[in-house]
This record gives sequence, C-alpha cells and structure tokens, in this order.
Amino acid sequence: MSDFKDLVKKHKKLEAQIKKITKLRLNDRTTSSWVNLRALKKEKLKIKDKISKQKSDE
Repeated sequence: MSDFKDLVKKHKKLEAQIKKITKLRLNDRTTSSWVNLRALKKEKLKIKDKISKQKSDE
C-alpha cells in the first residue's frame, strides 16, 4: 500500500510542477520550456497508468 501512496504523491508533485511551468510558459514560449513541459506530462501519465493498474489489481 505504501507503493501506491508514493505513486500518488509523485503524481501530485508532478501535477503541481506542470501547473507552475504552464503559468511560466504563458510568457516564455521557448522550445526548451515546451520540451520540459512535455517530458513532465509524459512522466505524469506513466505514473497515472501505474496507479490505475494497481487499483485494478486490488
């Protein structure tokens, strides 16, 4: 169960980072900010998939 909670915490941290970068990106439209945002979103989706898989296994 602690693995599940760790995944949820990571997911929430990534979500907060994504919100922060999205706000910054309103002014900073460089390619690097887009690449960083995209990488974070992909990581968040991977964690979300792991969370949903663990929920379905239980």
